[in-house]
Amino acid sequence: MISEEDNILLIDKKGKKYMVKCKGTFHSHYGVLDLDELAGKDYGIKIKTHRGDDFIVLKPTFIDYIEKMRKMPQIIQPKDAAMIVTVTGLSRGDNVVEAGIGSGALTIFLANTISPGKIYSYEIREDFAKIAEKNIKEFKLDNVFIKIKDIYDEIEEKNVDLVALDLPEPEKVVETAYDSLKYGGFIFAYTPSLEQMLRFRKKARDYFQIKTIECILREYESKKLGTRPKTLMIGHTGFLTFGRKIF
Repeated sequence: MISEEDNILLIDKKGKKYMVKCKGTFHSHYGVLDLDELAGKDYGIKIKTHRGDDFIVLKPTFIDYIEKMRKMPQIIQPKDAAMIVTVTGLSRGDNVVEAGIGSGALTIFLANTISPGKIYSYEIREDFAKIAEKNIKEFKLDNVFIKIKDIYDEIEEKNVDLVALDLPEPEKVVETAYDSLKYGGFIFAYTPSLEQMLRFRKKARDYFQIKTIECILREYESKKLGTRPKTLMIGHTGFLTFGRKIF
């Protein structure tokens, strides 16, 4: 059931999505929606603009939220975040340390996956931390703890399941991450360039069992003339390097 000031997802007749608060009015080129009339109703209904055009009202998933939330730095895409969960086997109740929270996209993805497990996020930029904190609160997550600290100096948490790094020099965290991880836990580094990835691998291979992958996403479209890959695709975003603590 829809409550006043919930985040809702509006989808217009062309499939475009909008995430808004369920309060007041929403203006679009199809007309004006009175959102106050939605309170107490069930998701999945249609609402008409003053011009008679329909919008579908859905409850946003965390993927919808990541797609539509405010972003400052480049985020780790959901296709890459999903591979983190796939490779590491993260699950409910696990605990994670991450560094480089950015806008909080990966944080929201992982926090939703491991709840009630906890995420401890290290970030040196207060402006990024404030935006991430706002995004996390909007999604009503209470298992994320943000620290304005430099993870290059230390990791305070011990016996964690994953240390996730979105940093320029993740190789500097290898030794402290090893000490913080439980046996069988993982270190993860997201590196856009080959040079960064190779520096990290060179350092980490003395401590961890290492694997690097790249995730490329290609969508297909089907029209009257036939089915083919879409012209635009999400190609290289970053190298995903995983190390497992087994010795």
